[in-house]
Amino acid sequence: MTTLFIWLRALHAETLRLKRTLALRLVFIAPLPVVLLAAIVVWEKSAENSAVDLWDTLSKVSLGAWSLFMFPLLITLVTTLLNSLDHSDKIWKHLFALPVPRSVVYLTRLLVGELLLAISSLALVALILGTGWVLMRLRPALASGGGLPLHEILKNSLRMWLAAGFIIALQHWISIRWAAFTISLGAGIAGTFCALFASGVSVGRYFPWLLPANVLSPEIASLSLWLGIGGGLAVALLGCAAFVRRDVS
Repeated sequence: MTTLFIWLRALHAETLRLKRTLALRLVFIAPLPVVLLAAIVVWEKSAENSAVDLWDTLSKVSLGAWSLFMFPLLITLVTTLLNSLDHSDKIWKHLFALPVPRSVVYLTRLLVGELLLAISSLALVALILGTGWVLMRLRPALASGGGLPLHEILKNSLRMWLAAGFIIALQHWISIRWAAFTISLGAGIAGTFCALFASGVSVGRYFPWLLPANVLSPEIASLSLWLGIGGGLAVALLGCAAFVRRDVS
């Protein structure tokens, strides 16, 4: 019971810290440009061909851009913002002096980051649905396309989040280990842009920043999912072990 109480208090403290960062707002803002881009693509295609499949095009463009570009960048920003508040020796010393295990501090913050990114994934699904509804009202011919694949959209969005576990754990470790804002941002941006080039080679299926996008490929979807989950757990444990041994004296 005492252990559960410690975890609940730690989670409560982490949620209160969100008010001091932009992380919570970003999880709702980040999907907007992705869905807007997809809406423009659908609008342009429907002007040339009224029989375009609204939901297929909207979901594929949205999920593709999200998984390859926007989601990895959002992970970088969220993890960096969550850890940036504590990067001074006095704050870490204060945290380490509290009657809370260091592992709880590390893992609860990682959990909050995971939950924020899950919320953002669900916000993306909601925006896809809302945008599709608006497009059908503006151009009624789009309603004659294929049916709404809600289950498929939701499944792919959540699978991307699970496959991103590797990136989330890695970025969390980097941002909590190094105080310099530029190191965690640089790592995330570099990983995202390297993914654009790695997508064309066979080893790209193992590159952490490509795992969310790879779940859209049926041939390697399961591999990407398990690499994301397994790699995320491994990195989380390694990062937690390093954090517990950290010396701030």
